[in-house]
Amino acid sequence: MGPSYRFLHGPLNGLGFIVAVVAWSLLTLQDGVLTGLRSALWVPVGNTVFSAVKLALLVAFAVAIPASGVFVSWVAAIATSVVPLGWLVFRRLVPRHVKATKDHTRPPTLKEVGRFLAGDYTGSLFSLAVVYLVPVIVASQVSSENNAYFYITTTIGGTVNLLAINMGASLTVEGSHDPARLAANTRAALRRMARLMLPVCGILFVGAPFILRVFGEGYAHAATPLLRWFAVGALLRVVMETYFAVLRAQSRTSGLAYLQGLLCVLVLGLTLILLPRMGLTGAGVAEISSLAVIVAIAAPKLFKIVRTAPSPAVPEDAAPDGDLADLGAREAAGAGSGPSWARKLDADTLALGLHVDFDHLERRPDVRPGPGTPPTGSPAVRPDRRPTWALRVQSAREPEPHVGLPVEEREPGSEASLGPAEVPEVDAPFTGEAVQARASVGESGAVREPEAPSPGAPPDTPLSLRDRLRPSRPGVVLGCLLVSALLLYWVPALGLDEAALDRMGGLGLISVLPMPTLVGAALLVVVFASLLWRTREHQGLLLFTLLATVVSLHALPAVIETEPRFATAWQHLGFLDYIDRTGSAVPDLDARWSWPGFFAVAAFVAKACGVTDLTEVIRWWPMTVQLLYLAPLFLLVRSLRAGWRAKWTGIWIFVLSGWVGQDYFSPQGFTYLLYLAFVAILLVWFRAPRVLWSTRRPGEAEVEPAGRRQQAVLLMVLIGLFAATVPAHQLTPFVMLGVLAVLVLVGRSELRGLPILFAVVVAVWIGFMAEPYWSGHFDDLFGGVGGVGSNVSTSVSGRIQGGSSTHKLVLYTRVLLAGGVLALACWGWWRRRDHKYRERSLLVLTFVPFLGFGMQSYGGEMALRVFMFALPGAALLAGLALFPRTGVTAEERDKDRVSLAPVAALLAGLLLMGGFLVARWGNEPFERIRPGEVAAMNYVYEHDKPSVRLLWLSNDTVDNVTPAMPWGARDMEKVEYVPTLAPSDPVLVSGLVKSLKDAGPNSYLMINRSQVTYLQLDVGYSTTWESRLVRNLDDRQELKKVLVNDDVTMYTLRKQPAGKVPKPDPGPIGPQVTWTPWSVVGGLAAVALVLMLTAREVVRVAVRPGVRQLQWLQSSFWFSLPLLAVLLASLVQRFMTMK
Repeated sequence: MGPSYRFLHGPLNGLGFIVAVVAWSLLTLQDGVLTGLRSALWVPVGNTVFSAVKLALLVAFAVAIPASGVFVSWVAAIATSVVPLGWLVFRRLVPRHVKATKDHTRPPTLKEVGRFLAGDYTGSLFSLAVVYLVPVIVASQVSSENNAYFYITTTIGGTVNLLAINMGASLTVEGSHDPARLAANTRAALRRMARLMLPVCGILFVGAPFILRVFGEGYAHAATPLLRWFAVGALLRVVMETYFAVLRAQSRTSGLAYLQGLLCVLVLGLTLILLPRMGLTGAGVAEISSLAVIVAIAAPKLFKIVRTAPSPAVPEDAAPDGDLADLGAREAAGAGSGPSWARKLDADTLALGLHVDFDHLERRPDVRPGPGTPPTGSPAVRPDRRPTWALRVQSAREPEPHVGLPVEEREPGSEASLGPAEVPEVDAPFTGEAVQARASVGESGAVREPEAPSPGAPPDTPLSLRDRLRPSRPGVVLGCLLVSALLLYWVPALGLDEAALDRMGGLGLISVLPMPTLVGAALLVVVFASLLWRTREHQGLLLFTLLATVVSLHALPAVIETEPRFATAWQHLGFLDYIDRTGSAVPDLDARWSWPGFFAVAAFVAKACGVTDLTEVIRWWPMTVQLLYLAPLFLLVRSLRAGWRAKWTGIWIFVLSGWVGQDYFSPQGFTYLLYLAFVAILLVWFRAPRVLWSTRRPGEAEVEPAGRRQQAVLLMVLIGLFAATVPAHQLTPFVMLGVLAVLVLVGRSELRGLPILFAVVVAVWIGFMAEPYWSGHFDDLFGGVGGVGSNVSTSVSGRIQGGSSTHKLVLYTRVLLAGGVLALACWGWWRRRDHKYRERSLLVLTFVPFLGFGMQSYGGEMALRVFMFALPGAALLAGLALFPRTGVTAEERDKDRVSLAPVAALLAGLLLMGGFLVARWGNEPFERIRPGEVAAMNYVYEHDKPSVRLLWLSNDTVDNVTPAMPWGARDMEKVEYVPTLAPSDPVLVSGLVKSLKDAGPNSYLMINRSQVTYLQLDVGYSTTWESRLVRNLDDRQELKKVLVNDDVTMYTLRKQPAGKVPKPDPGPIGPQVTWTPWSVVGGLAAVALVLMLTAREVVRVAVRPGVRQLQWLQSSFWFSLPLLAVLLASLVQRFMTMK
C-alpha cells in the first residue's frame, strides 16, 4: 500500500480497520432489517443522522488530523446511527414483531435461508456487475470528457431507479408477511409506482436538456439522448423490480438469479457492441434493449399474479368456529391453478381448505356449517381464476365415487398413478392415445367418464379420406387468401429488370420491391397465423403455406436476376472444373482442398448426370437446399412433447430466420443438411428413455420404437452422416461432436461411446489428411482457441464498421433478429418450465454451437455460423414460447382456443418476414452478379494461356480477399486474383499502375460495378468515386482499355513488362501426408481404433443386453485405450515437429 494508507500500519490500527468494516456492514444491513420489520420510516432517519454527523466530523477532523480525518469522520459517524437504531431494533421492534406473529409463523430453517441466499446473492452479484462494470466499460472506451457526461447522467438515472427498487423492497416485505394478499399488494404497488414514476420520468424525458444544462452546456448537448433513454428505462424497471420483489416474496430466487444473469449478459454484451458505434447513446440503447427483454419475460408472469382473484371464502361445510377435529377430507383441486410456492405455505391449513388470518380477525370467514352438512364437510373447490374474457360455460362433469385407476392401468409417473393429493399441476397425459384409451383423470385424481369431445378435441374415430379432403369454408377462404398472397408477391416482382435492380439502395432488394410484393409477403404470414388459430390441424394447407413461404423468400433473386448470384458459389464451380479436368485435388492451391469431399461428390454426380453447365444449379441451389432442410426438421419435431401449433410454429420460425446466407452452393450449405438429419435421427431414435418421471415431465416425446436390426442400421446412418461431413467441411463435424457429447453428458443419448469414435475420426483427418493446411497455417487454425472475446468482437462488432449509414441498418437488423430469436427461445424454455416440462435436448441444440466462439473467429463469420447451427433448437423453443401446452386434453384445448398466442405469432411472423427481406437481401447491391461481369471473366479465361493475373480493388489486401465478382469458375490454377488497395482519393492512381507493373506480363486491372458498390456501402467510398477513378485511369498513358461494358472497365499496360509469363504451378496432388515412423504407427493405430469403436457401438445397440454384451463392451474399452494412447502420441509428435 502507498503512503496514503500509512495510518493503518500496526496491529492496533489494523484491528480498528476491521471493526470499522464490521460497523459499515451493520450500517448497510440495518436498512434491510428495518424494512423487513415493517419499520422503514426509521431508514431515512438513520441515514440522515449518519450523513449530518459525517459532514460535521469531516469539517472538524480534516484540519485536526489531515492524514486520517476522512476515515475517522466516517467511522465515528457510523456509531451515531448503528448504536441507537440497534437498540431500537433489539429492544422494541424485534419483540413487537415476535409478539405479533408468534401464533402463525416460524423462523426459516437454515436450509430455507441457504436456498434463498443462493439465488438472491447470485442475482445480486449479476446486478452489481451491471452497476459497476458498465461505467468501467464506458471509461475504457470513451474520452474523459464523455465519461464525465456519462457519470452525471447515470447518477441522475440511478437516483430515479431507486424509487422503483425501494418500492419493490416494501412489496417483498408485505408479500412475505401476508402471502394471501400478494396480488392485492402487487396491484397497489404498481398503482403507486405508476402515480410516482410516470410524472418523474416524463419530467426527466422532456426536461433532460434543461436538467443537464445545470452542469454545463456540453452536458446538455452530449448527454440529453442518453438521459432520455434512461427515463424510458426507469419505467421498464418498474415492471422488472415489481416482478423481482414478487419472486423474493415467494422465495423463488432461482428464477430471480436467472433473470438478473440474463440482464447482466445482455447489458454488458450490448454495451460492448453498441458503445463504439453509437457513442454514449449506445449505452442507453443497450440498457433499454436488455430491460425490454427482461420485461417481455416478466410481464406475462406478473400479469398472472396481478389478475389472481382474492382467496375464496371457505364453504359452509367447514368445521364450526375453527374446530378442526372433524375435518378429514383434503381440499379438492379446482380448475384454477396457483404457483407451487403457495401450496407449500402452511400445508396443514391448506389441506383443510381454510384461510387463516390471525393478524386480521375481522376478515376471518364464517365457518359454521349450514343445515344438512355432513360431519366431515366437503372439499372446497377453487374458482376458475382465468380472465373474464376467457370464461365460458362448461358442461358439468360428474365424478365417479371411486378414486384412481386400477393398478394395471396406471402409467408410471402419470397423474393416474398418484393419489388425490399428489396430482401435480401439469398439463395432463403425454399422448393423445392415452386420453382416448382411458378415462380422463380429474385434478383431484378421480376418474371421470369419457366426455363428449369439445369443439377442438380429436375425434374418437379416424376420419375417412373423403372427409379429410373435403374443404371447409374457412379452409377455402384461407386457400383463396394464400393464392392472392402469391399473386400479389410474384406478379409485380416479375416486372423487375436489371435497370430496376441497379437502383437498389443501402437496404438492398427491399428498396426496389413493389409495394404489392411486400403486401403479399405479409399476407403469407397472415395465412399461416390464421391456420394456427383454427381448432383443427389443416396439415395440407399448413404445408403448402410453408413451402410457398420458402419458395417466395429464397427463389426471388433466382427469378428476377439475369445471372446466378453470389461470388463464392461461382468460385466453387472452379473446384468442380479442376476435378473434372485433372481428377485430383491440390491442397497448396486453396485451403478448402484439404476438405475436398463436397467438391468430389458434386463433380462425380454432375458427370454421371451429364451436366456440363452448372450455372443453373447454383441459381436454384439455395431454394432447393432450403426445401430439403424441412425434411429432417419435420423428423426432429417428432421428438417433441408438444402440440401441433408449437411444432408448425417452430418450423415456420426456422424458415423465416434462414437469412444467414450460407445456403448457396457450398460445403457449408450441404453439411448443414447432414447436420439436421444427424440431430433428428439422434433425438428421435437414440435418446435415452426416461422411465422414472418427477414432477416435471421431459420435454421430449417417447423414443420411437425400433428393433435392434433397425437401430443398427440407423446407427450406421449416423456414423455415415458424420463421416461424410469430416472431409467436406471444417466446422460442421465439431458442432455435431459437441451436440452429441453434451447430449450424452446430460443423459439425453444412450450412445455413450459414439463421441469417442467421432473425436478420433476428426482428429485423424485433421492430423493426417489436412496436414498441408495446418502445417502452414498453424496459427490460423489454432491461434483463436480460447480467445472468446476477440472471436465475438471480430464476428459481430468487427463487421459493423464504416460504410453507409443506411446499409448499417442491414447489419443491425441481423444482430437484432438473431438476438430476438434467441431471446424468444429462452422465453420458450421458461414457459415450458412453468408448465412443468423439462427442456434439455433443445437447449443443447441451441447453446452448444456457442462453444464455437472459443475455437476461432472463422474469418469473422463465426457469429453467423453459430446462429445458423443454433437456429433449429432456438426456432423450436420459440414455437414453444407461443404454444407451451401439449393440447392433448380438453382443458388444454380450451385454453388454446381462447389464447392470444396466434396473434403473437402473427406479430412475430410479420417482424421476422420484414427482417428477413432486409437481412437476407440487404447485401444484394454488391452480392448480385451482373451480366457484364460474367462477360469480363469469360474474357479473362480466354486470355489465361499460360496464366494471367487479375487485379481487383480492395480496401484491405490482407483480410478482405474475396472479390465481389463471378471469379474462379474456370481455370483456377491459371488465374491469380490479386487484391489491390483501392485509393480513397480517386486522383491517386499511381499505386494502381505500379501494382499492374509489378504483377508482370499478361496482367489486368478490373473496375467492376459490384466491387465498387461494396466499397461504397460497406466501406464508405463516395458515390462519384468510380467515375472519377475511371477518368483518372483513362488519363494515364501507360494504360489501355481492353474491355468496357455497362458493368466492367478493364485495363492492361500498353507496354508489357519484360519477362516470360509464368506457367501455372498448382502444387503437388493431395493428400499430402508426411510419413514418419511415428506417423505410420499412429495411422495403423487409428484404423484399428476406428474399427474397434465402431464395432463396439454396433454391439451396444444390436446385441441384446446381457453378460456377453457387457463383457464385450468392457473388454473392447480396455483394449482401445492403448490404441488411443498411441494415436494421441503420434498426433502430438506431428503437430510439434511439422507446425
